[in-house]
Amino acid sequence: MASCDSWLPHYQWRTHHGRSVPAEPGVVARAVRQVRPAEMYALRPLVFVRSIPARLTSPDKERHLDRDAPVVDGLYEGVGAFQLQDDPGGDLVVGFVGQPWSLRQRWLTLTPDEYLEFDEPGHIKGLMAFSVASQGAGTHLHTETRVYGTDQASVRRFRPYWLLIQPFSSLIRHDWLTAAARRAGSRPRQ
Repeated sequence: MASCDSWLPHYQWRTHHGRSVPAEPGVVARAVRQVRPAEMYALRPLVFVRSIPARLTSPDKERHLDRDAPVVDGLYEGVGAFQLQDDPGGDLVVGFVGQPWSLRQRWLTLTPDEYLEFDEPGHIKGLMAFSVASQGAGTHLHTETRVYGTDQASVRRFRPYWLLIQPFSSLIRHDWLTAAARRAGSRPRQ
């Protein structure tokens, strides 16, 4: 994805998923942004399990996804992710920077310019992007996740974390694409 290359051209980890959706690109792009946790089967239980350590160590700081608010809003408000690019009817790129391997994950919220310049040791820098492209009578919906360790120590710390979470991350991405296809008023095709 061209927008991913603009934001994070170098990375050590990457996943990508896509599907065809028999709807117009603008409709599909809006659907991606409007998907709610209640429409996704895997997201809520996985987020619940991941949040157990934080809830045990900081019970006064409750973070949860509102089942009726768009998932993207939950990423911005609850997880510390931030918007890098949002082209109406097109690409959406969400950034994240932090130390997810600790029991109490540490996230930084940056501006797009700060994200581009960020290179502090001991962190990962990542993005999750969605794009739509006309394909025949419909749309190809694609998502990509990239992660970059800012130094060798963060690469060593993130590698086992990624091995553990990557299958679940991919499950969530597939779930999101399927929910967006349903929301766009179609039956998803692989």
